[in-house]
Amino acid sequence: MKYSIPEEEETKRNAIEASIEQVKAGDIHSYQAIIIQFERQMYTYCYYILKNHEETEDALQEIFIRAYEHLHQYKRQVSFSAWLYKIAYHHLMNMKKKQSRYLNLIEHYKEKQPVAHISQHEPIVYELLAYLNKEEQHILLLKAVEQYTFDEIGEIMGIKSATVRKKYERLRQKLKDRTKHKGEIIRGKIAGTNGIH
Repeated sequence: MKYSIPEEEETKRNAIEASIEQVKAGDIHSYQAIIIQFERQMYTYCYYILKNHEETEDALQEIFIRAYEHLHQYKRQVSFSAWLYKIAYHHLMNMKKKQSRYLNLIEHYKEKQPVAHISQHEPIVYELLAYLNKEEQHILLLKAVEQYTFDEIGEIMGIKSATVRKKYERLRQKLKDRTKHKGEIIRGKIAGTNGIH
């Protein structure tokens, strides 16, 4: 969870907005400050969806290229971060739609290969994410990990904030039910091995 002082956040936002204006005015080197500011959180978001470092790196590059190409369309009424996540969301959804059966087989093979872990909780996170559909995964990551408001998530995903809120509550219940069920199975196995019926 990210904690920060409101003044620091405002300073960061103003610096990003200044960089955006410089890029729009023709200073392409100012775009590097934008990439540096958002690269890590974008990588994490993409990796949780794609589960592959190479695909994540490719997606990240494409997202920043698309953001640069469409920077003239950005309006300050929405945070730049939310605008960038909207580009990422649509790009990732398109990537998933375009994958053929052949690519799914390759991805299945790659998942069997050892992958460097991001954190000690990664297996649990992936198991829970795998239990959710793609839309639910995006909502959960944007709300719980990136801490966007329901309004911002609605803007990113192109749906009403009330719909996002309802879907979030449903997916939370779904995960609670899943973890409760999993706990009962584990307790049952342990009880069975100890001779308790």
